Amino acid sequence: MGLDASKIYALATAIACALIALAGVLQAMRTTVSPSDGPLLLLFAFEAVIIGGMGSFWGTFVGALILGVVQQIGFHFDPGWGICSAIWCSSSCSSCDPGLFPRTR
Repeated sequence: MGLDASKIYALATAIACALIALAGVLQAMRTTVSPSDGPLLLLFAFEAVIIGGMGSFWGTFVGALILGVVQQIGFHFDPGWGICSAIWCSSSCSSCDPGLFPRTR
């Protein structure tokens, strides 16, 4: 009786893969995509997780919003300042150890 854990895990993995594929298609329709785009986007995602707090979905969401706003303000002044301001933001927010929304038990 009950739910089969391996089937639930397989279903969750299938849903995650489908959402990733959909996000890739939508990103490709919006901009040009090349194989060298991955590490830069992964770096921004990592910075958003660090700003928001490890293990916190809402913290990562807020961290991504903060990172995006800081980047756009930096891009307003100069294209090089956008990335530099994002790195400054993530390094200054990483000084507070658990992040903005730390995971609680």
